[in-house]
Amino acid sequence: MTLPEQSVYVIVPAQGPSIESDRLLLRPITDADAAALFAIRSRPEVAEMNCPKIPFKSIEETREWMATKIFTSGPSDIIGRSFNYAIVDKSIPETEERVVGSLSFNQVDPFPEIGYALHPSCWGKGYATEALQLMLKMWWNLARRTVDSEDACPAEVEKAFALCEKRNAGSSRVLEKCGFKIVGDFQEDGEDLFIFALERP
Repeated sequence: MTLPEQSVYVIVPAQGPSIESDRLLLRPITDADAAALFAIRSRPEVAEMNCPKIPFKSIEETREWMATKIFTSGPSDIIGRSFNYAIVDKSIPETEERVVGSLSFNQVDPFPEIGYALHPSCWGKGYATEALQLMLKMWWNLARRTVDSEDACPAEVEKAFALCEKRNAGSSRVLEKCGFKIVGDFQEDGEDLFIFALERP
């Protein structure tokens, strides 16, 4: 199957909103988060299920990866913006590092694709599911643009997508708990991936 294509409906603000639950705060990532994100992306078990597969070796490499979250294609008002969030564990004392993960819309063109990663110490606690539900709530509440019928299939329902390795059962469960359904599969760099999709409520 080929990868999906979808018109760009969303209008991404210059500064995204923040949102929180009892346990978590999601806020836009800043440069000050680079060290915390390096502590996550330098872990081999995190790299194994993400792209690139090689653990990061420096904070500078982490900053280069952070820069890839800035949209480079799509409508002109989206270019240069991002929807990239730090997952903050509110139970950790403020004197310690509270950023335990990140999640983002990696791109909006040719389709809106979600990616996320958590520090292994937080796996199995429901944080990824909770954070993804929070981010989707923000995403669906953003303003939408009118799309010309030439750009959109008349029957097109707006969706969010995620690519997940077939062997990554934990991430597949997270997506399914958030309402995503498998709509196809895809092979990239020798890895077998599921294509997950979620319709806008």
